[in-house]
Amino acid sequence: MLPGNHVISEPTLRERNAAPRRDQEAILTRYSEWLAALVVAIGFCWRLWLAHATFFNPDEAWHYSLADQRSLYLAYEASLTIPHPPLLVLVLYFWRSLGTSNLVLRLPVVIAGTLFCWFSWKWLTALMGRTVGWVGLILVTFLPSMIAVSADLRQYPLMLLFTVSAAYFLERSLAGNSAPRMMASMVCLYLAILSTYSAFFFAAALGGYCIFRMYSKPPSLQVISVWGIGEAGSLGLAWFLYRTHIAKIGSLQVSWLSDYYFHPGRDHILPFLLRGTFGFFRFVFSWAIIGYLAPVLFATGVILLVRQKSAAARPPSCLVGLLLLLPFVLNWAAVAAGLYPYGRARQCIFLAIFGIAGVSLSLARIARGKMGPALALAAGIVVLCQVFGTQPGRDMLPLAEQRHEHMDQALAFLQREVSPEDVIYLNKSTEFQLAHYLCDQKQVVLDRSVAGFESFQCRGLRVISTFPNDDAVQLETFPFKWREMARAYGLNAGSKVWVFQGGWTRGFAESLRARFRELAGIEAHPFGQYLEVFHVTVEETPSSAAAQL
Repeated sequence: MLPGNHVISEPTLRERNAAPRRDQEAILTRYSEWLAALVVAIGFCWRLWLAHATFFNPDEAWHYSLADQRSLYLAYEASLTIPHPPLLVLVLYFWRSLGTSNLVLRLPVVIAGTLFCWFSWKWLTALMGRTVGWVGLILVTFLPSMIAVSADLRQYPLMLLFTVSAAYFLERSLAGNSAPRMMASMVCLYLAILSTYSAFFFAAALGGYCIFRMYSKPPSLQVISVWGIGEAGSLGLAWFLYRTHIAKIGSLQVSWLSDYYFHPGRDHILPFLLRGTFGFFRFVFSWAIIGYLAPVLFATGVILLVRQKSAAARPPSCLVGLLLLLPFVLNWAAVAAGLYPYGRARQCIFLAIFGIAGVSLSLARIARGKMGPALALAAGIVVLCQVFGTQPGRDMLPLAEQRHEHMDQALAFLQREVSPEDVIYLNKSTEFQLAHYLCDQKQVVLDRSVAGFESFQCRGLRVISTFPNDDAVQLETFPFKWREMARAYGLNAGSKVWVFQGGWTRGFAESLRARFRELAGIEAHPFGQYLEVFHVTVEETPSSAAAQL
């Protein structure tokens, strides 16, 4: 006992346990930018490795072939043949001068996918606090699907980056009454629209959210003016894209996505939307168990936002809940109208921005707002999805099947076994893939002098395919299609037709052997599960194959 009879009490157990937590919070607060940058850098290295380790799929090779033109105008004209805006093709047109390896060509989307992680963290922190921001950062940086999308030479990483950047700069503009930041938000919105047409849903959702935000707390007239002019510009851009592209291609639907579109005569809308919602979250998290749990967490997060009181330094929670839910509602409306797919398809990946945000809030609430437990939950989910998850969609192959060694071995086999008198026969999508590697990433000159077919030559080998609307290598039509090709090109008896099957089809030769007795003797040479080569000989064409169809 000290003079004055003052007693110094021992720290309670709760106080002793709280001290390390306060230290952790202090470290994360003081070094948050550096620690977040470290997490993003690890994600960048992961994406960089994946971009180097895998060969191009047909869509990636297709996009590069569109950009590989003699002039910028020709590249733009080529971009009008695909159901996407022209930004990626125009970026690739200039970028290819730096190199044409898998890694170099994919580097723009790798960078975009990495910056998306950074701006997601900034945006979520501004909306819902530091804990939610960190949980979201772990998820968007390390979930298998988000890594795979960011290492794929397609439009989606650009769209993800520019949409979340537009949302972040909008938030900073409204919070700080800043016209320059509002201008930055509008520029990012334009770039998002020029990346994929799914950005229209985002633009509508962000516009509605901004109107409510301005109504609840009006910003300066300058900020309102910049936003109004920017919104008018986005409508003008949408009109331009419609007149110059969408109206000409007629439809944005893709045949293989048919099952992801709502068909009123076949489907019921509510079960379809429910199935699509669970399918979408399964796509994002890559593992069925978490995919089924995630929609519940998302819905819980939205409900919590609508019911909770808003922090003084943050936007109204009910409006944040509206922002997370509105893109889904708009997508559902487009699905009901038959205008857009829904489910386990990357065409819906823009919803991941909002879906992961809602899940992150629920995880933070489960952890009672404590940073350590929240990060442990996020990291645990990532580990489970990485270990037990399967590939989330049709056009995302398992990593073991995408290794560039498979393509190297297939090319070496073709050069070793195929003679100048033989031909390589394939479908249009695989043609993009093979031409990219067989012709050493050089522009291919197609010969369309034979009606219904097109061909090219590289490394002394002749490659023949049909036009996109007449697929050459299909199970039902293959027996008579390749005979038709052999007659059209006057192939001599005894010539070998080497079928190269790539893309996302596996076991094609096995299916032919099982379907057609006359083809039971073909010998497949697989290079992984999604690349295979086999040959048929002109004089051995089964005469009865066509009659069996």
